[in-house]
Amino acid sequence: MRTELFRILHESFDVPSDEIRSEKTLDELGIDSVAALELSEILHERLGVSVSEDEVSTQNTVEQLATIVTKKAGA
Repeated sequence: MRTELFRILHESFDVPSDEIRSEKTLDELGIDSVAALELSEILHERLGVSVSEDEVSTQNTVEQLATIVTKKAGA
């Protein structure tokens, strides 16, 4: 899931691959609240995982979001 999340951030939001790190927040990667909602939709479309607006908080790190997505995918 982490790899797919990295790919989505890079391909859908033009975040340079070398800037995507687990400890960075979505905000630090340039993902604002509107983009976070779009990210939630993309995660649902591509991975079949429903992630709430709160779970895709721009203050969450990439690692935190990857953990949420992984848990939900396994549920």
